[in-house]
Amino acid sequence: MKRKKLFNRLAVLTLAIALVFSGYSIANNGPIAVIVNKDNPVQSLSENSVKKIYTNNVLRWPNGAPINIFDLAINDPLRESFSEKVLGRSSRSIAEDWAHLKITNQAKNPPHTLKTQLHILKKVSQDKSAIGYVSLSAAAENPDVKIVTTLK
Repeated sequence: MKRKKLFNRLAVLTLAIALVFSGYSIANNGPIAVIVNKDNPVQSLSENSVKKIYTNNVLRWPNGAPINIFDLAINDPLRESFSEKVLGRSSRSIAEDWAHLKITNQAKNPPHTLKTQLHILKKVSQDKSAIGYVSLSAAAENPDVKIVTTLK
């Protein structure tokens, strides 16, 4: 009996460690924070403004700087949630649109796909022109990014 309890505890610990190192957040079904660099002059964005940025319709910040868009991998549950909430479509459908735009040379500012929320936090904290999204809990813990929209 003790051996079974030990095995169960080790399994839970292994899963927890794997989640931490993969950058995956257990809170993927919670609120999503759209973030920019702390030095970006933009203080807030409407959901519609975020949609325009992520659909190739707005390419520059109000100060004229080009927007660098960061997106999670297509199989990330947070990307799926973001795509459904903001863009009204599945992440796979959005990715297909971007692929078509790239092939036909119409993609003016395609997003850069990163593997984890930790990568997005790092890129946005280093780039004053960047925008991305992560879980609200991940964004709240990072003083180098600013939350401009929260999606519930």
